[in-house]
Amino acid sequence: MLNIKLHTPIGVRDILPREAMAKKEVCARIEKVFEGYGYNVVESPMFEYIEVFSDEKMGSTSPKQMFRFFDRNGGSLALRSDMTPPIARIAATAYAKTEGPLRFSYFGNAFRYSESYQGKLCEFPQAGIELMGVDSTDADAEVIALAVKSILSTGVKEFRLHIGQVQFFKSILEETGLLLEDCNELKNMVAKRNYVGVESLIEDKDIDENIKQLFVKLPKMVGTKNVIAEAVRLTKSKEALTALKEMENLYDILKLYGVEDYVVFDLGMVNSLNYYTGIIFRGYTYGTGCSILDGGRYDNLVEQFGKKIPAVGFGIKVNEVLNVLENNKVDLGVEGTKAMVAYTSEGKETALKTADTYRESGIKLENSLIGDNFEENLSYAKERGMESLLYFMDSVNIKYVKILDEIGVMTSDITIYDLVKPQMEEEK
Repeated sequence: MLNIKLHTPIGVRDILPREAMAKKEVCARIEKVFEGYGYNVVESPMFEYIEVFSDEKMGSTSPKQMFRFFDRNGGSLALRSDMTPPIARIAATAYAKTEGPLRFSYFGNAFRYSESYQGKLCEFPQAGIELMGVDSTDADAEVIALAVKSILSTGVKEFRLHIGQVQFFKSILEETGLLLEDCNELKNMVAKRNYVGVESLIEDKDIDENIKQLFVKLPKMVGTKNVIAEAVRLTKSKEALTALKEMENLYDILKLYGVEDYVVFDLGMVNSLNYYTGIIFRGYTYGTGCSILDGGRYDNLVEQFGKKIPAVGFGIKVNEVLNVLENNKVDLGVEGTKAMVAYTSEGKETALKTADTYRESGIKLENSLIGDNFEENLSYAKERGMESLLYFMDSVNIKYVKILDEIGVMTSDITIYDLVKPQMEEEK
């Protein structure tokens, strides 16, 4: 019989020291970039009233994807399924009388049932930013530039950010004149890059030939200004043309940030969250089967909490970034404890004081708690991947052991004066 106390539930897992250290380092690098642009960290509760995430007007997370429960008063609660709605609530309440721009960053876990498990986690860490109170191409460009620079800071180099436009896609759908059902089917086919399905659906419809041509080409319209120029030629919609012009302006500003080599326009991109209203973007790289970053403009979301302000932001999928770094063998420079201090009863006081002296200078040292047997301490240090062992035989004499992978160990006899001589001279 399975002892459930020894297992984690489906969709969650333990994070062991090596991965935890890598995660901490990646988040620290991302946070440094965020802070450099003036984004300050906020923290939202891990669970909230379910309406924060499931309001139909916001179109965020489906209730069946949420972890739901009740408080003792019968209120419906849910674990945080999306990081953006809680920050929208914060902006509308704590900053109700504050003029924009508001710049927030966040680091935390979200919880959501996957539509198809297939090894996907239900708990996943995210890092991201939200820029609120400004509706401009300059604001979009800042957020996209920050997204690119954040990913690059982690050590991921082969990276592209695909940029779409919700209003453009919505406008050309309306230009077809198709019924809602056909529009939804066409949207799904474009999202799946189903070229054959798109062509089959529209070939017999009474649609302007240019629009037919646009939809046939749409799944493959990925590039820079060249794809925008092609789309301009094929649509007459004023709203679509306005959106395309904004994308051109966006690219020009991104060049000023120096990130244009990392972005492409993807006119066939379809929004995955209903609250997006303008640009949308996703980051892709080698070594993962999904995006590592998602974001976009959502000008109507904060209004649902009582304050009408535009907003744009993104979230980084930290686990996906870690997987990419692991697959590409990127060295994050993260190391565990590499040295150990062991001692006899005569050397204990000196050993502990000396270890603390080195810790103050940033060196990681592990104190032995397994007794004073030299061979047992050396064996322990080897098993833990230590690089060296300091064995204090008394208050003066020390065995210094350098642990080498291929040729065993090198041992030398030294004294306390060899270790702390610089500090002792300073004291004199």
